[in-house]
Amino acid sequence: MTPLRVGLTYNLKRIDARRDDAEAEYDSPKTVAALAAAIAAHGHRVVRLEANARLPVRLARAGVDLVFNLAEGGLGRSREAHVPALCELLGIPYTGSDPAALCVTLDKALGKRVLRDGGVPTPDFLVCDTGREPLPRGWRFPAIVKPNLEGTSKGITGASVVDDEAALRRRCRAMIRRYRQSALVERYVTGREFTLGVVGWPRPAAFPPMEVVFLRAGARTVYDYSLKQDWVGKVEYVCPARIPQRLDAEMRRLALDSFRLFGCRDVARVDFRVDERGRPWVIELNPLPGLTPDYSDIVLNAAAVGIGYEELIGRILAGGLRRRALTTPARPRRAARAPAG
Repeated sequence: MTPLRVGLTYNLKRIDARRDDAEAEYDSPKTVAALAAAIAAHGHRVVRLEANARLPVRLARAGVDLVFNLAEGGLGRSREAHVPALCELLGIPYTGSDPAALCVTLDKALGKRVLRDGGVPTPDFLVCDTGREPLPRGWRFPAIVKPNLEGTSKGITGASVVDDEAALRRRCRAMIRRYRQSALVERYVTGREFTLGVVGWPRPAAFPPMEVVFLRAGARTVYDYSLKQDWVGKVEYVCPARIPQRLDAEMRRLALDSFRLFGCRDVARVDFRVDERGRPWVIELNPLPGLTPDYSDIVLNAAAVGIGYEELIGRILAGGLRRRALTTPARPRRAARAPAG
């Protein structure tokens, strides 16, 4: 394979995520370096492109053949779509999902509507813009309250699970004030937590489910922001999960159904809760999952089934390379010279 210039787009974390979650979704310099090394291991030259306000000019001048996109974007409801939209404007192939899929999945409520309309089981929910909205008739507690437009479990703590209307409204107002966006209220599913990766294009494959086992389990387990920062002695990752084959197959099927419903490409992580009756519920799909070595869920999920970091990055990269091959015009052949005579 001919070596290519691959642009690596990312947002760099400069704030300690343990003290301030403003840049929690961004990547550390170590993660960016690991990704660059993994792409280079496949024979390509890497051009690092931080996704800030200078990116449009830098990307236009970079002369890259393909973009490996990891960027979460800056501000706004469509922030995760900024880099893919720019790539499409400039005619540069890229890895990962397109702007439409990234916009719909970032908006948790909108994503849950797509899942529900597509027949994928997802917990009942409502959106609160003020915290004063009436609850739907027959609404059941407990519920969990989250910011509607955030990832990495931002805003989620043990206090996010509420048991009555007064607590729900207090939590909603707190989320709306802090994150300056709507709050998603979701029926809390009591049970076990699972996550699994989906990788590939045009024929995606689902990894075996990985269980997030809470070592200090209680009645209200929550895979919250603090656990993702400090999991040692608190969480164990078990993959393949110790579950019946039927449940394993059902979660893989639902993950692939969700992936296809959103029109995702190359990579995504799908999060589940399995209730006390053994029914799996899709909580959300993340088409820009973290790719930090030995840390991110999808990396651990892949490693547990024998897929190392370089191979995982290679599988994600492969989708973008295939699309590039389909869209890059073939160079015209030179006309054969007539024989001298």
